[in-house]
Amino acid sequence: MNPVNSIEMAVWVAAGGRGSLIGAIVGAGTVNVIKTYFTVAYPEFWLLILGGLFVVVTIFLPNGIIGVLDRFKKEKE
Repeated sequence: MNPVNSIEMAVWVAAGGRGSLIGAIVGAGTVNVIKTYFTVAYPEFWLLILGGLFVVVTIFLPNGIIGVLDRFKKEKE
């Protein structure tokens, strides 16, 4: 397997939310939508954007998108 594909899969899980299957699915969908845009608009920068996305998600969204949704759900209760 290409190392870029392995890194992309790690970003899927980090973006969606670690520890849940639905988080990985949400992350895969989100990252692939972003990839579709940036590989057409800026193909030479996609790997830099992927790395930046991983850093931003790790720092600002440690529980991923699912973690943010869970937090909003708990606030409403």
